[in-house]
Amino acid sequence: MGDILLALSIPLIVCASGLYALAETWWLRRHQPAGADDGRHRTPVVVREAEAVVAEAYERLGTLYEARTVHPAGS
Repeated sequence: MGDILLALSIPLIVCASGLYALAETWWLRRHQPAGADDGRHRTPVVVREAEAVVAEAYERLGTLYEARTVHPAGS
């Protein structure tokens, strides 16, 4: 009997955690704190800053990325 309860407890835990995640998501969507939408407005700024960092890094280290001739192992 103990093995059956153990075997049935695993699907029960999985279903319970799924229901909890669903309820938590529903709750958070309906009860957002003030200013929660600010992240969507800042995204283009963050992308531009990241592009500037990558461009600067490529400018400094661009010579490392240039195509190089590959020599055969025997020569």
